Amino acid sequence: MEQSWSIRQIDGADVRLRSSQSSGRVDIDVSAPVRAGDLWIQETDVRMNLTIALDRIKTGNFLTDGAVRAFISGYRAHDLVYAGAGSTAGEAAEISGRASAGTIDTQIVLAVSPVGTDWQSMNEIEIIGTVEFGRVHIPLPGVGTVDDLVVDIDARLAVLPA
Repeated sequence: MEQSWSIRQIDGADVRLRSSQSSGRVDIDVSAPVRAGDLWIQETDVRMNLTIALDRIKTGNFLTDGAVRAFISGYRAHDLVYAGAGSTAGEAAEISGRASAGTIDTQIVLAVSPVGTDWQSMNEIEIIGTVEFGRVHIPLPGVGTVDDLVVDIDARLAVLPA
C-alpha cells in the first residue's frame, strides 16, 4: 500500500542553504520557503518532489540579499524543482534525484527522516544533503569566482497525509 503526504510551508520552515568553502572566502547562509512538495512511501520505496521558491530567498542581511538574488537571476532561476527516489533504511531514507532551476541542473542526494516519530504517523520530516555546483561567479565584493561551490542543505518541514 502506498502512503502519500503533502509537504507544506509553515512559518520558519524554510530550506537552509549554506556554502561550505574551506577557503573561508565564501560563507553564505540563506533560506528559501517551500512552494510545494509531495512524499510517497510504498514498503521501502520512497519518492519525493519538492519546489523551493528561490525568488523569495533571504540572507538575513539586506546588503547580501541583492547580491544573492542577482546571482540566482543570472541563472534565470525562479524555483528550484527537485524530483528524487530512493529507499528507506530504518529511521531514514536516502533519496537521489535531479534538481533544476533556470539553467542549473544538478544531481542531489538527500537524507530524509521523520521527526520524533515513525514514517506512518509523522507530521514533520528532516532533510539533509550536500550539492556541488563547480565553478560559479558570485556578485559579492571580494568574492568573484568560486572554483568549487559546495552547498549544504538543511530543512525541517511539515507534512500532512494526502
